[in-house]
Amino acid sequence: MDLAAQISRNIASRKLFPDEGSGLVAVSGGVDSMVLLDLLAKLAKKHHWVLVVAHLNHRLRGAESEGDQRLVETTAKRLGLKFVTENCDVRQVARRRKISIEMAARECRHEFLARTSRSLGITTVALAHHADDQVELFFLRLFRGGSVTSLGGMNWRSPSPADPEIFLVRPMLNLKKSVLQDFAGKEGVDYREDQSNQSLVIPRNRIREQLLPLLRKNYQPGLDEVVARAMEILRDEDECMKILSERELGKFRKKEREKASPNFAGLPIAMQRRWLLAQLDRLEIKPEFEMIEFLRLHPDKTLSIESASSEHRGNRLIKLESNGLIRFVRIRAGEFQPLAETLSLKKE
Repeated sequence: MDLAAQISRNIASRKLFPDEGSGLVAVSGGVDSMVLLDLLAKLAKKHHWVLVVAHLNHRLRGAESEGDQRLVETTAKRLGLKFVTENCDVRQVARRRKISIEMAARECRHEFLARTSRSLGITTVALAHHADDQVELFFLRLFRGGSVTSLGGMNWRSPSPADPEIFLVRPMLNLKKSVLQDFAGKEGVDYREDQSNQSLVIPRNRIREQLLPLLRKNYQPGLDEVVARAMEILRDEDECMKILSERELGKFRKKEREKASPNFAGLPIAMQRRWLLAQLDRLEIKPEFEMIEFLRLHPDKTLSIESASSEHRGNRLIKLESNGLIRFVRIRAGEFQPLAETLSLKKE
């Protein structure tokens, strides 16, 4: 199938772009995003889309970063599309937030895309993630001890981590990078190579350059298809568990209002974990496996956490009550207690 037709089918079957709607296209200048831009621009007239090109200059690679920006801007102008860009000092952000360069770049990028979308009244942002990205992400999260939710990988459509009212869409999620590279070569799509993608200091790059070739050669030639299938199953089962846990959480809240005693301990362990995960999400607390297990196995014991909630920001105490509901614990200010004895520091 023609690649443009395949992208069009992906978009239509999964309702990624509304007809006669607007979309922001995130373009870095690499082969993936430049191919995405080329394909969406070709489809825009047919579907009556109004596209805007967005590029964030991370200021990580000096003159090379400036070259990326020039290429994207020139291409957008040639296609007759509006171009929006910003600069971000990613290293400074990483130091201030005490996170890695890679994480800082990701957060800056999502914040920029969300901010730009809101200013333009756009709710859909197209990203260039593809099938190879999914496989790399699976192993990256596996080695970090990822949950079922994280091992399912990226969805075709998901809310932005920077603004849940803005949706990220990935029209190329079932396409291999080699297909995109072949298309760029045949169609003359200009792009730039990011040399940092070759650095083996970055864990994702080591997975791509060292681990995956080894697994394909010595263990499973069809590794990409096997992992993709496993991730799809995990995503579907995760969605099922999410619906069931929300349903059970609703029942518990109803029982609580009726002064009944819900039987949290009687639920299957997987449902207990999902229930706690759903509650932590609602409280805007970043869930971790150890946190969930502590709450599950130690009801009525307090746990110190960092909450990003606007209502409960900062370090707080939480606990799981016997009815299965997580509560914030009020910290009472200490009262001064007079000493029973007095110590004199005067010299005799």
